Amino acid sequence: MKEKEFVIIGAGQCGLSAGRFLQKAGKDFVILDQHREIGDSWRNRYGSLQLFTPAAYSQLPDLPMALSPKARPTKDQIADYFSRYATHFELPIHTKNTVSKVVKKDDHFIVKSSFEEIQAKHVIVANGQCQKPNTPEWADKLSIPFIHSSQYRTPISIKGKKVLVVGGGNSGAQIVAELTSYFNVHWSLNKKPNFKSLYVFGKNRLWWGDKLNVLSKPVKEKQIRKGEPTYLYDDLKKKIKKATKCSEVVKAEGNQVTFADGKSLEVDFVLFATGFQPDFSFIQVDGFEHDLNQLREQDGISNITGLYFLGIPYQRSRSSQLIYGSQKDAAFIVQKACE
Repeated sequence: MKEKEFVIIGAGQCGLSAGRFLQKAGKDFVILDQHREIGDSWRNRYGSLQLFTPAAYSQLPDLPMALSPKARPTKDQIADYFSRYATHFELPIHTKNTVSKVVKKDDHFIVKSSFEEIQAKHVIVANGQCQKPNTPEWADKLSIPFIHSSQYRTPISIKGKKVLVVGGGNSGAQIVAELTSYFNVHWSLNKKPNFKSLYVFGKNRLWWGDKLNVLSKPVKEKQIRKGEPTYLYDDLKKKIKKATKCSEVVKAEGNQVTFADGKSLEVDFVLFATGFQPDFSFIQVDGFEHDLNQLREQDGISNITGLYFLGIPYQRSRSSQLIYGSQKDAAFIVQKACE
């Protein structure tokens, strides 16, 4: 069995940042990632995805992106940058290596993955909170095709003429806008969307948030429940207006859905932009909290000694949602783990 001081699970922005900080601290570590190539977690998302954060706030420690600081990277540019980052710093990453179990024996962990077992003093779980696509129970009552947004790539994969998109957020809004050019789109939301312009006085809203020190502040529980604004840019607002907004779906039967206001609608296809649920089932350690909110309140430090988490929404600040902030969280966790 191999022995390492640290095992990092996940080679996304959090895992790569944590790896770089451990490397600079001279620690012995390895990063395990389930994907075939570094960056695939971004590369496999829908084709038109473009970040609303400019390149200046989408960079990892010590290596700028080869883009204008004001440019908003595409998902493929982020994927390629992550791959370049791992190669540039020669980070020890084992790809195609899914972690199936983490157990604790005495004062160390045993991490079991696709093709190895590693004994480690510390484990940093940095695989994000997007493991299990979340779909409502009524989806099982549908007789028509449906997919989760994580499965969506381009409008070509959508079937029929009348499409129902369920769920909001920036990804939901972008997909709705894209589909309105080709389909009769209905958009079901459980609350009124909070639209905001991405640019204020010609500057990206994130730039203002940084300069006004808003991004580095902790987020209150009320704001977490409210969720992120839906940012409008280019012709997004114009395209979204083509979609028919509907209230929350309360039930479904066959190809018909019924909304909270009592109205019903027959559709050909449903796309769920309903987010994800965390999956901690691989962590089989007695006493582990198994609670995302509790882990957030603890800044990502588990009550199990040596076990740490990155990628928790709003983990330590508003910017934890961004690549810009996730590296700050990584620096904090590495510092705590090395104390």
